[in-house]
Amino acid sequence: MRWSELKHIRTVEKDIDQLKKLKFFSEFDDPVAEKIIHSCELKEFRVKDVIIEEYQELSELYILIEGRVVLGVDIPKKGRINLDTIHPGQIFSWSAMFPPYISTAYAIATQPVKLLAIESTKLMQMIEDNCAFGYKFMNIISHTLSQRLADTRLHLVNIISI
Repeated sequence: MRWSELKHIRTVEKDIDQLKKLKFFSEFDDPVAEKIIHSCELKEFRVKDVIIEEYQELSELYILIEGRVVLGVDIPKKGRINLDTIHPGQIFSWSAMFPPYISTAYAIATQPVKLLAIESTKLMQMIEDNCAFGYKFMNIISHTLSQRLADTRLHLVNIISI
């Protein structure tokens, strides 16, 4: 093995160790976290890039690594209403996991963004192959949905009172 290859492997291992510290990955033991990470694709977005449009068909779950992403909806005669901000370690585009696989909100980068994208079909296979992983993963999804619903309720109250 050449030095450059060894150096690259050490860099990748260091990157994986850093990723495992993110909130999402901290829920899983090392082999599972590493399997998820190795199944992902790194994607980058600039400020103001639209990552997801509302009502877009989705096939990937996103795990934010760096930056900030705002989620929101288009309201007729009011325009875009931001509902939530995604921080590193959080997931979004959960609709990719559930029929009809259509986004319920837009997602826009408010800072330069790095995220991991994993195909929902790969995740579903991992869930079928490992029930303990599936249980933990669905707990994360249900917590995320619950929090987003609570945030949306607060914004709805603000919209109605305007």
